[in-house]
Amino acid sequence: MIRFKRLDEWLLWLEQLHPVAVDLGLERVVQVAAQLPINTASSQVITVAGTNGKGSTLAALQALLSYPHKNLTRPSIGVYSSPHLKHFTERVQINGQSVTEVVLCQALDRVDQARLDCGLSLSYFEFTTLAALLIFSEQGLDYMLLEVGLGGRLDAVNIIDADISVITPIDLDHQAWLGNTRDAIAIEKAGILRFGQSSVIADFDPPVSLIQQIKTLEVKAVWPVAYSDDGHGFVSAADGTLSWQGKSDDSPFVLQDLPVPQLAQPSWSAALQTASLLKALPSESICRQLLGSVRLAGRLQRFSWANRVILLDVAHNPQSVQRLADYLKNESYLEGANSEGWTAIFAALEDKDIPLMLEATASHITKWYLPVLDNCSRALPPNKIADYLTQLSANSPIKSNIDTEIGLSVKESLIKAIHEGGEGDKIVVFGSFYTVGEALVEIES
Repeated sequence: MIRFKRLDEWLLWLEQLHPVAVDLGLERVVQVAAQLPINTASSQVITVAGTNGKGSTLAALQALLSYPHKNLTRPSIGVYSSPHLKHFTERVQINGQSVTEVVLCQALDRVDQARLDCGLSLSYFEFTTLAALLIFSEQGLDYMLLEVGLGGRLDAVNIIDADISVITPIDLDHQAWLGNTRDAIAIEKAGILRFGQSSVIADFDPPVSLIQQIKTLEVKAVWPVAYSDDGHGFVSAADGTLSWQGKSDDSPFVLQDLPVPQLAQPSWSAALQTASLLKALPSESICRQLLGSVRLAGRLQRFSWANRVILLDVAHNPQSVQRLADYLKNESYLEGANSEGWTAIFAALEDKDIPLMLEATASHITKWYLPVLDNCSRALPPNKIADYLTQLSANSPIKSNIDTEIGLSVKESLIKAIHEGGEGDKIVVFGSFYTVGEALVEIES
């Protein structure tokens, strides 16, 4: 008999099942997986690790691979990603559509039976990863695109040997589990590499430890971001278009007259090169079309709402927040917006480098809303974020009071920012997936 019939019941139970929320290691998940019909032999598997840009890389790669190649039928693609913004089912998608709660519940029950047979407990992420792999295995997919949850070496996704591994830009994040330097973190990310495997490296300044692992494992690595001076992999032309250089059969090739993409350029570099290695890169005209059209929720996502410009971004570490800050200072894309500074709605988890995140964006922000996140015990209390802002102001050459509003919900902050402002105001919501997810629910409702 199935333990639960509703997904929300399963997820609540999973949150309480395992004594440790993050329990890195493969021994338990490998034992349980051996009891399940998980088989990836008929699929091409691409595993993506890195600090920033994993979700954007998956979105770009899925779009590229979705086109029939050489007059074949449209490929079937499974995408496993985390975390989600609004609904858990976003994490498990087939051909661009989230699987149903019924399908997920059935898969979770089969994983539950397997782990009971082994007499083992699994973490939330291990449990749901096995459910996703089980669903994908039984669909006979052409491609499985798998996003590492944390690190790589000891992440549950790493029980699968990928055909191609992708490593996106590496920065300091999750130091309590992965280490306090980029070199230490890179060793964990490099855990997804396999001996002699093809790999795409989208970090323009790769840590020495990553390069050493690539050499030790004789990995066939391609560095698509190395062809540009800025580390994005794209070169700007005088007319504002971009060109991109990749490799096919060890020979370079160039795509030209490309638009500036909405998703991060290193993510597109990684996706284009991966599709090329898979012999599945669409025509240049289709690539051009996709770069200009592919979007991903919560990644520099713009809305026009109540005659205001709303920008949502899940940036939650110094590297990703710096990219957001660079975006905030360029207002040429904001048609109808006023020239005043931004209003920010910001909440972040307590293990993040919040002072650096605030420092990167503070010069663009005129008002801060520091909300309390719903059902998130890991969030740093708003008053502590306010203290950081006060310290930042005190250390600034230009002494000024920081305008803050503390303790509302994300929804209340968004509504108040709109009511107290005027037409053309610019509002940015960032700091965590939780923060953006709550705002997205309100905007789309």
